[in-house]
Amino acid sequence: MKRGTLKPAPLLDDKVWLELLEPLFLKDPSQADRAAKVWHRLLAEIESGPEGVTRAAWCLEDALRLTFPFTKMYRACMILFQVSLGDDFPVKDDSLAVLTEAIVRVKRALERGPSRIAKQRKPSRRK
Repeated sequence: MKRGTLKPAPLLDDKVWLELLEPLFLKDPSQADRAAKVWHRLLAEIESGPEGVTRAAWCLEDALRLTFPFTKMYRACMILFQVSLGDDFPVKDDSLAVLTEAIVRVKRALERGPSRIAKQRKPSRRK
């Protein structure tokens, strides 16, 4: 596939790829071989036609889904999910309403600061 006059997308230029992949490849060069095979397969799928483009898109969607648990956002989402499981949490069918309520409760808790239980603890007198 020739690039012609197309410019690369700013978020997908060489700098971004190198910042992302170089630490992994320096740590374990065999990962570069594995990545090269994945990229080659994705390109082959895309070049094979519409069904291949669809399969490549599914592959990238899977990669995104599998990457999510390693992100900072995942931890925040897990905290909100756990808050929404509380006994005093209202049952709602609308997941966005549940998420909004969880965000409100977490923000309030953060504004209040450490819990009273933590403040009431006294240092141990053991020596």
